[in-house]
Amino acid sequence: MRNLAGYTFLEIVVVLVIVALISALAYPSMSATLDNARMNGTARDLVTLLKYAREKSRAEQMTTVVVLRQEEKDLTIFDDEDQVVKHYPLWDKLLFHRILLDGIPVETNEAVVWFYPDGRSTGVALVLGAAESGRQLRLKTDILTGNTRIYRPGEEGFEDELFIQ
Repeated sequence: MRNLAGYTFLEIVVVLVIVALISALAYPSMSATLDNARMNGTARDLVTLLKYAREKSRAEQMTTVVVLRQEEKDLTIFDDEDQVVKHYPLWDKLLFHRILLDGIPVETNEAVVWFYPDGRSTGVALVLGAAESGRQLRLKTDILTGNTRIYRPGEEGFEDELFIQ
């Protein structure tokens, strides 16, 4: 009598089919989770870059300009001599549902935000979304303080009339 240790070809195929089915069922959930994580990361990056521009303006006592290009999905920070301070490409699946400067909708590709040495800024409000998940995040820069923050669904301020108009 032969006693061979190991698995048969049929057992290996059955295990591979089960793994493939579980992977196929889990993929949509993982994909949406990854999109949400990337959108959250991009929103945090935007806030960080806007705060950086504000602090640079205050520290160096000069006007700093932030140019956000919707189609190219990038952000560039310029100093008061039009020199590029930072250029940052954004996540390629990010959608700009709405951009407002001082409460006025931006109809062009570029949104220009100014930060002044006293901390003020042109107010900017952004409604961001992910191409596939449909989830939204909203960012707003205060005109008087220049501070920027993220608003998530269900959070106070998310339904602010500035975002909905």
